Amino acid sequence: MTISDRKEREKKMRRKNIIDTAEELFFKRGYENITMADIAEGAELARSTLYLYFKNKKEIYLAISFRSTELLNKMLKKNYEKGETGLEKVKMLMNAFYEFYEEYPDYYDVNWASYKCSIDHDLPEMEEMKNMRVKGFSLFQKALQTGIEDKSIRSDLDPVKANLVLASSIQNVFNLPPTIRLHLKNNNLTHEELIDYTVDMMVHSIK
Repeated sequence: MTISDRKEREKKMRRKNIIDTAEELFFKRGYENITMADIAEGAELARSTLYLYFKNKKEIYLAISFRSTELLNKMLKKNYEKGETGLEKVKMLMNAFYEFYEEYPDYYDVNWASYKCSIDHDLPEMEEMKNMRVKGFSLFQKALQTGIEDKSIRSDLDPVKANLVLASSIQNVFNLPPTIRLHLKNNNLTHEELIDYTVDMMVHSIK
């Protein structure tokens, strides 16, 4: 290994350590309660060194967002390939999104329940982030189109519009407002039961 290769590897390891440290701090204490000084201390770096890698904590948060999006896309792709018909693929994709929400709630919050990494932020890496999100999102549309072609999904569906309805519906049932949570409690229902019922209704609506 050359000196330049070794230095490059060290830079990557240090960058990963910064992101790991910030991720732990953000998830444990909250984004607003953490400063760049906290991250530098946790990563055992001088603040000046930290700023060589990230200009501010928003950039670090974006790096965490990349992680969460990559993980979700991997889960979506794996589940997509399990389905044989288009309808099965849609259901498997919904299951993957649900599993992601359940198993990685902090990562879910980074991209889908948080304002801190809005796709409208003017950061150089945001275009790549948009492309990554579109890649995962497009699997649903692809599954819908496949289902129309193999006749497991209604032929009168518009795959673009249906994709938007399904995506917004599943995210809305994940992020319930206080009033809906109150109704769940009053009717002795759990959030998980409502999610399962919502997914079942959506699948049946496109058959």
